[in-house]
Amino acid sequence: MVSLGEALELRDAHITAPILVTGYTPPEHARLAVENDVTLTVFTLDVARALADAARAHHTRARVHLKVDTGMSRLGVSPDEAVAFARAVCALAHVEIEGVYTHLAAADVLNEWGNAFTQTQVSVFRNVLRALEEAGIRPRYRHCANSPALLRLPETRFNLVRSGILLYGLDPDPDVPRPPDFVPALAFKARVAHVRDIAAQTFVGYGGAFRAPRAMRIAIVSVGYADGYRRALANKGQVLIRGTRAPIIGRVCMDQCFADVTHIEGVRAGDEVVLIGKQGAEEIRAEEVAAWAGTNNYEIITTISARLERRYG
Repeated sequence: MVSLGEALELRDAHITAPILVTGYTPPEHARLAVENDVTLTVFTLDVARALADAARAHHTRARVHLKVDTGMSRLGVSPDEAVAFARAVCALAHVEIEGVYTHLAAADVLNEWGNAFTQTQVSVFRNVLRALEEAGIRPRYRHCANSPALLRLPETRFNLVRSGILLYGLDPDPDVPRPPDFVPALAFKARVAHVRDIAAQTFVGYGGAFRAPRAMRIAIVSVGYADGYRRALANKGQVLIRGTRAPIIGRVCMDQCFADVTHIEGVRAGDEVVLIGKQGAEEIRAEEVAAWAGTNNYEIITTISARLERRYG
């Protein structure tokens, strides 16, 4: 989990498994973390002290993972401060350093620079682990492998891994594809709201971004950029209707978009529209949508709006 809010959603759904929050948690939320048995990442003493106070008040211990910045320049203590920081956290009553980790910045960059940078990060992390060990600090968990590292760099696995996008059956990177037996876990679907025939030279949607070159039949699809179907897919994307690919035409609106269904027999309101996933023998993958939109599959799936109904199978 990147935030405490996500962790609390799982607790509210009666998920009792251990949860680690990898992002920043404000000190004032320490009580909620302790009350809900959520493990936080720490890299500042104010959060660690707040956790100690909350744990003391609840007569328990707060588990934390120490994050070390080995080259990402994002969250984490610097390697040369890691031992002193860990000692300060260990000195706090009611706080236990359960894990220590770092995050790899270039595990999916398959060139000389990327390989060298990753190996440097791993080497720095090993040095930190060694220094902690010499200081008598031996966290139970040590981890740095993300999805691309898990697939191609077994030396980064230590005794815990943080596989993210790979768990959803998606490629961590075009150069680091998922194993062939991994199946995408997510489908993104909508419905045809209306079907209409238009004459040649008719404009479709906002701004005159599409003008019909001939008489056409179009389907208005009940999804738009407020749902996470990106504006960048205008006149580029495709969807599946009745098992056939239908091009997106015109601009993607906030709540709707347009598909050319001239070549598809019998399309009517209520028909299922697949934006990502399978329909019949056809499939549109998140990686394909990402290529049309000029981004990556991570952004495509993580920007699907919370306002959409979720169904779990």
